[in-house]
Amino acid sequence: MNKLLLFFQAFILLGCFTSCIQDEPLNAECDITGVDSVWLNQHKQLFIGEPIITNDHISFSIQQGTDRSSFNPKFYLTEGARLTMTVDGKEVDANGATRNFTSPQQYTVHSQDGKWHKTYTVAFNYPAPINLLSFEHFELDPTNRYHVWFEVDANDHLNPRRNYWATGNGAYAITGMGKKPELYPTTNSTLGVEGNCVKLETCSTGFFGQSAHLPIAAGNLFIGHFNERIAMGKPREATAFGLQLVNYKPIKLTGYYKYTAGKVFTDANYKVCPDRKDTADIYAVVYEVDPQNFVALNGDDVLTSDRIVMMARIANPGEPAEWKQFEEPFRLLPGKTFSDERLHKDGYAITVVCTSSRQGAYFEGAIGSTLYVDELRIVWDEDE
Repeated sequence: MNKLLLFFQAFILLGCFTSCIQDEPLNAECDITGVDSVWLNQHKQLFIGEPIITNDHISFSIQQGTDRSSFNPKFYLTEGARLTMTVDGKEVDANGATRNFTSPQQYTVHSQDGKWHKTYTVAFNYPAPINLLSFEHFELDPTNRYHVWFEVDANDHLNPRRNYWATGNGAYAITGMGKKPELYPTTNSTLGVEGNCVKLETCSTGFFGQSAHLPIAAGNLFIGHFNERIAMGKPREATAFGLQLVNYKPIKLTGYYKYTAGKVFTDANYKVCPDRKDTADIYAVVYEVDPQNFVALNGDDVLTSDRIVMMARIANPGEPAEWKQFEEPFRLLPGKTFSDERLHKDGYAITVVCTSSRQGAYFEGAIGSTLYVDELRIVWDEDE
């Protein structure tokens, strides 16, 4: 009798379990999560570094002179999603389809449940030199919540956009504190030295951030990529600093800034530290990379990695109330040399980093600390 009862109980439980599986809702996500690694390896001799994937753009950096008229990229998608493109007014499957990337092409990701979709612009770019960085090119992200910045290559008329800049704004969106773009840690300002500039402010992350021991979000802007998908669990790993944009030896970093420190400095537990004062940070780092296996520096090692070759950094920014011009030379680190052989193999990457709180990566700083930056310039040896 007991065995029979157990059998019927097990049968009922199995039926409930099966019902749960059958009733599980279809996935509502519609994202491109990566580029097919097999496809990348098949074409690795054409690429410089890894593709940059943002919320609505994917950029491949390719060797100068590469024919862009026939590529068939393949992408990883969120579970159950499908990828389409429009041909003669009809949607057709696009994953692996051959297209002409002389100009950027659009793809649409459709969620498994069929209720959601997202459009991505995919581009194959020749690397553009980074010289004057004036922050005149920006827009709202696809959700219209915060600003994103990009550079423009005036010599590439059909495909001018270069997605070189990243911020942590995408992670701040999760806190619910950014009710409009001007309330995010990194935002545009019209009060630049010339035209627009970038305003970086250390902001509270509210109850959500404090409960996760992430009580502040420093305003930041850097050359590289920000991975929003891992930002909450691994915030410093989410910041991938640097791109392979070094075509000459860098000589100095110049620009303008002004800064006001917030009044109350707190640590990662939101404990007030009365003896500490916030300060800004502006620096550039050049580091060694494997041209065939690009690995970016992150928030844990961007200033300490043994791959760093040169650095330009404002040691003591102070608190200039008006625009202050600066000029910092790129200094070789002890025991390091800048190799022409490595240079010609795309073996260096560079990042430029600006933040309103120097210890912001560790969630230490003062709410209200505000840094304005404009007209940054990297001077290369070919310029002198």
